[in-house]
Amino acid sequence: MTRVHWLAISIIAMLPVLAHAQIYKWKDKDGAIQYSDTPPGNNIPYEAVDKIKVAPKSSTADSSKGADSLAVRNAAALRRQSDAEQERLNDERKRNEQQQKQEQCQNAKANYQNFKQGGRIYKMTPEGERQYLGDEDIQQGLEAATKEMQEFCTE
Repeated sequence: MTRVHWLAISIIAMLPVLAHAQIYKWKDKDGAIQYSDTPPGNNIPYEAVDKIKVAPKSSTADSSKGADSLAVRNAAALRRQSDAEQERLNDERKRNEQQQKQEQCQNAKANYQNFKQGGRIYKMTPEGERQYLGDEDIQQGLEAATKEMQEFCTE
């Protein structure tokens, strides 16, 4: 793993420690118990509530196991996220390939119909002039269109 991955895992592991806030408890004028992260004003008596209960540590090995376990879970989550992104990209690539194949099939069918129809078929030259095809050129075009249909229209 790169340094960036380890840095991200470390930051994620430290978030619960950074999110710790003091909680205050008091009774309002109606007698209802209120909780807040800021103490009440106007000389209202309140008490600080300590929500964090620290379990006694049996050894340093247990705490390193917890950190390792968190790192393993975070690494697994990153791996799942990466795998999901890769699968999404593969699906998108397959859809694009399928769409291109359909377009090529439609073009091949249109070319086949043009050459099969016969008559006077022409191509435009780079100078913008029409160049009419002879019988041999039309036959070659028909064969080429047939090959393209076999290649792209296999469903």
